[in-house]
Amino acid sequence: MTRREFYNMIEPGRLSRAWWLARGRNFLFVALVTVLVWVYADAEFTDEMDFRGTIHLGVAPGSDLVLRSKGRLEVSFKASGRRSSLERLERRLRTPGTLIRREVTRGEQQLDVREILNRDPFMENEGLTVLSASPAAVRVELDERIHVPDIPVEPDFGGAFVSERQVTPQRVGIRVARGDWQRILKAQPEPILRTVRIELKALEPGEPIDVQIIRRIGEIPVEPDQPTVKVKAKITQLTETKDLTPVLVQVVAPPTWMEDGTWKQFVLTRRDRSEWRIQVQVSGTRKDLDQVKAEDVLAYVTLTEDDKKPVSWLQRTVEIRLPRNLNLKLVGDRPQVNFKLEKLPAPPS
Repeated sequence: MTRREFYNMIEPGRLSRAWWLARGRNFLFVALVTVLVWVYADAEFTDEMDFRGTIHLGVAPGSDLVLRSKGRLEVSFKASGRRSSLERLERRLRTPGTLIRREVTRGEQQLDVREILNRDPFMENEGLTVLSASPAAVRVELDERIHVPDIPVEPDFGGAFVSERQVTPQRVGIRVARGDWQRILKAQPEPILRTVRIELKALEPGEPIDVQIIRRIGEIPVEPDQPTVKVKAKITQLTETKDLTPVLVQVVAPPTWMEDGTWKQFVLTRRDRSEWRIQVQVSGTRKDLDQVKAEDVLAYVTLTEDDKKPVSWLQRTVEIRLPRNLNLKLVGDRPQVNFKLEKLPAPPS
């Protein structure tokens, strides 16, 4: 047997079916080995990358707790893991609206940012580990949500004076954070709920309408027990509105402060002086509106002994008094101003 004859016995003819099958098996073997090498390399060798993300803190739905501290926190962190997992995390964090969520429970006062990130389901599923984070911790401040019954509801009429009105129900309960309720009482000892503005010119006489309750008292959010009230009114005279500006906000202090040396120990600091020059909108007949001027409006805040306590800033609703000889009505919410009483340094001895 010649050498060529022996070779042809073990090697199929070129381009024959057996030849193609042999080449296909070799290709699949090489491809499989290549994939296994890359999978092994990805599994065995880790990498590190820097990221930026947003943590969203909140309470469980239906909870009686209210988060008073910051709900969103921008963080930067370094994570380690497989290169493919790190790249998937990078794409995820670049997607608009992506948040790393964490529910806060009663008793928690400070949270470790690394722990929040490491417990994120995406991080756990990808097997990633957060090595460092900035900031390292986040402070948590929780408050209890309480129910306050029987808050009067005041409809906000516009476009006319009314001689008769009927609000059903006249009082509505609210849910509000305990600390916010104390702030409301300090600014308004007798708080009320207001409705959205009712343009009486378009109101059918004698027909009750559903009017939405504004979900705040002053600037503080509240949750009324019901979203609307029924309002019925009788129009006596159509009105117009007028803007009065600037109205200067004055300060009213206890008379004893002039005698006990308070103003020698404290100075009133305004956070934003422009807040104390306000615009007041009033409604009334054209005759009365033509007579009123900005200087006829008295706007003031009243100071108390508690204001002497050290605080960051105090917020107070401005009291507004319109001329009694004119039939005018204030339109909209009263503004608020921010201030504090700062203790003066003791005089040198």
